[in-house]
Amino acid sequence: MSKFFTKMKNFLFTILVCATILFAQPGFSAGKSGIHVPEARILNRSELFVMGGFEMASSNNTASIEGYIVDESGEKKRLDKDSPSNSVLGYVGYGLMQNLELGLNLNFHYDGNAANTHLKGLGFGDLGLMVKGGFPKQKIRDIVHTAIAFELFIPTGTNEKGLRPRHLWYIHQNEITHAYSSADFAVALTFYLTINFNKHISWNNYGGYLRTIENGENVFIWGSGLNIFHYEWVSLVLEASGETSIKPSAIMSGFLNDQLRFSPGLRLRLPKRTTLAISADLGMDLFRKRKIHRGHAVTVQNEKHKYSYTVPGSPHLATTIKLSRTFDLSWNDSDGDGVEDRRDLCPKSNPSYKVDKRGCTVDTDMDGVADDLDVCPETPADILIDVHGCPEDHDNDGVPDFMDKCPTTRPGDPVDESGCIHDEDGDGIHDGIDKCPGSTQGLEVDDDGCQLDMDEDGVLNAQDSCPNTPAGLTVDQYGCIIDMDKDGVPDEWDKCPDSAPNEIVNMYGCPVDSDEDGIPDFMDKCANTPTGAVVDSTGCRLDQDQDGVFDEDDKCAFTPEHAPVDEKGCPLDSDNDGVFDFLDNCPNTLERTEVDGNGCPIREKLNLDKIARRVQFHKGTDNPLNSSYTALSDVVSIMRHNKEIVIEIQCSVKSGEAINPQALSEARATMIYDYLVNKGIKEERLKATGFGLHLPSDVRGHTKLNPVGVRLLPHNEFKQPTEQQQ
Repeated sequence: MSKFFTKMKNFLFTILVCATILFAQPGFSAGKSGIHVPEARILNRSELFVMGGFEMASSNNTASIEGYIVDESGEKKRLDKDSPSNSVLGYVGYGLMQNLELGLNLNFHYDGNAANTHLKGLGFGDLGLMVKGGFPKQKIRDIVHTAIAFELFIPTGTNEKGLRPRHLWYIHQNEITHAYSSADFAVALTFYLTINFNKHISWNNYGGYLRTIENGENVFIWGSGLNIFHYEWVSLVLEASGETSIKPSAIMSGFLNDQLRFSPGLRLRLPKRTTLAISADLGMDLFRKRKIHRGHAVTVQNEKHKYSYTVPGSPHLATTIKLSRTFDLSWNDSDGDGVEDRRDLCPKSNPSYKVDKRGCTVDTDMDGVADDLDVCPETPADILIDVHGCPEDHDNDGVPDFMDKCPTTRPGDPVDESGCIHDEDGDGIHDGIDKCPGSTQGLEVDDDGCQLDMDEDGVLNAQDSCPNTPAGLTVDQYGCIIDMDKDGVPDEWDKCPDSAPNEIVNMYGCPVDSDEDGIPDFMDKCANTPTGAVVDSTGCRLDQDQDGVFDEDDKCAFTPEHAPVDEKGCPLDSDNDGVFDFLDNCPNTLERTEVDGNGCPIREKLNLDKIARRVQFHKGTDNPLNSSYTALSDVVSIMRHNKEIVIEIQCSVKSGEAINPQALSEARATMIYDYLVNKGIKEERLKATGFGLHLPSDVRGHTKLNPVGVRLLPHNEFKQPTEQQQ
């Protein structure tokens, strides 16, 4: 009996010490899973859970949404944005019975600069007491866990310090609010639910109702969180939690504005049932602009001075660090070995085995096999043993491996004390069964001690340079197949025995022609010729007139060299004037214009290339010579009489004529463009482009026309003019 009272006294002393040196999170119970959202599991009987931590709210925004506080005289006192708001956290829980847990929490807060008032400073929070009970074991208890808790909050907190109310029920409408305390008794009834989807994902939830006794505030408290890889040494936690005033007329706004935070975090499993949790708390104001109508109006008091301001439901950003450990205070001895579980390093030892003071089976020779089972209890240290504690003898020759100088002796062979057989020729075959006792030492032998010929080609392995010769083939003195043309195909199989050196052959020794064009691959320079194509001696398709169209597709087989052709190999007549492009000296002839044998208009006034040559500019300027206006008038005449065409104006500048040739060429093109527009030509029918020092090839590939200067090209990329266009 005296021993029992001594143990109870030690237990109560431990609880008292933990309660006085640790402080709790701004919340309710804590657990071995989750961060702000604990699991529904109850501590095992006589388990003591201790959690301490630190929470720091971001100081980028002031505690007041307005940025200042107002005293009773109406004077505004501006708050400092760099004002810290911290809490020291802690929780103590004890498993009183298998399904009953007691908890205690106490918080300690600090708020920084408060507009030079005495509100700045640190103080205690309210003391919280909890009784948490789990429901009886059921068949699905490994998947679903449920619990219910009754909590009582005692107003022990400091009343005249702090700016940021730590809980929603601390805010008393039209009355004095205390940042660190409710200044009122509060009770809460909370339901907990944990669902294990599999060994990697656990879902923790809680929801409850809290009421203050004197002020009559009603608050819904809730939280939900996923624990991913919760059995690993590091787990990911994703949580949401909040506090919402119960007001039927404003349920949705209360849910979003009262207190709502999202908490991503990590939990690290450390030795000795210790856990470190790190999280970031993201309030709703982090995702939206802080507004007065979303906050809570509060009035605080310090030294009989009252201050009014508006606070958000929760800080927009906070960080939390928590360290927890579980202690086993029980005196149980589950395995009945006489050593209490909390000191037992081997808690599942066989009760019939002898154990040491740490609860582990006695193993005198330190070979890993308990003395009660060790057939060889005096085995030397650091040697391999079998399940019976005896030295390993892998070749079963009666000599332990650590003494065996020949550890691979064949079963049944007689050995000496060192584990080796009698073998005079050193071929590994015992003399008593060696059919070839004079074998050359070092050569491979079969089970009878005779030298090997694995491929059975008549050449022993020791002399066989080709040890994997297929059966039935003739080999040379070195055991290799005979292949006179060196194509890799044995002569017995070779249907083309005279292959050329380095020639690619098939399995029958004949040349490979992959594209079946009649040219063997080793001579074929065009390996993927289409079937049916005409090829030359190198396997490449023929194009005798070198117009880019292969002979089998060429409908005009003797096109002059370098003449532009269409896809059938026939010469192009791009302007449809009856003269092929390679003979056409005027490739830009207007449609239905009468031309001479060179493709140029018989009437020079219809030849845009010749007209363009007459457009000249004063050196280094975009001012045309007087003679250029006659040429431009001819362009106007052509466009008025040919309303279906549009014109692209291309200009270039001679080398050395301008510092910025591109800018000058664009200015000259714009000048011609503006002139034609002023003469009544619609803008939709014109395009002006400057090309710096060199005009590009025209749309038909011609480069010989007007290499420097002005070019006028009929163009088809613009929309067709209407009947009203001039």
